[in-house]
Amino acid sequence: MKRYTNQLESDLPLLAVDLGYSARTRSCGVAWSSGADVQSFEFGECIDAVAQQLSSIGRHTLILEAVLSTYHTPQGNPTIRGDFEKGRGWYHGPGVTTFAAALRFLSELDRILPNNLRAIPLLEGFLSYKPVRTAHSEDALRLLVEFDHAECFEALFGSEPICDLLDGVPQIRRYNKPA
Repeated sequence: MKRYTNQLESDLPLLAVDLGYSARTRSCGVAWSSGADVQSFEFGECIDAVAQQLSSIGRHTLILEAVLSTYHTPQGNPTIRGDFEKGRGWYHGPGVTTFAAALRFLSELDRILPNNLRAIPLLEGFLSYKPVRTAHSEDALRLLVEFDHAECFEALFGSEPICDLLDGVPQIRRYNKPA
C-alpha cells in the first residue's frame, strides 16, 4: 500500500500546508480543521507538526500547496500540466522549489509516521496569481477555508505523481483565477 492516495474521503478533517523551503525562516504555514490555531513553522518543524497531528488525531485529507505531479512532452521536455497552470509552470521559477520541498516533505513524513496509519488522501492546493504577498499562515488558512470553493482540475493525461509514495496523480485545486 502507498502512503498517500489521490482518493479523497469527504468525512475526514482537512489539514492544509503552505509549503516553503527555507533554511532559516518560518516558510511553512499549517492549518487544520480540528480547531487548532494556524501556525508558521520552519520546514523541519512543519514535518514534525504534521506528523504529530496525523499520529495523534488520525488521518486527515492533506492539502499541500506544492507541486505534486509532473508532465513531460513525448520528447521528454517538461511542460505545463494544463491550462490552469499557464504562466506558473511547475518546472520553472517557484514551482521548482515547491517540487523539491514536496519531495522531501512527503518522504520524511512517510518515514516518521506509524506504519499502521492507512493511506492519507492528498491533493495539490494551487494558490498562485495572488495580487499581494501574504503570510504563509494566511495562505494555509485560505487552503482550508476556501477548500469547497476552489476550482478543481485534473493534470493532463500522461502526468505522473512526483514520487512512488503516491498511488496516482493528485487532484489540483486552484484558489485564485489568473487576472
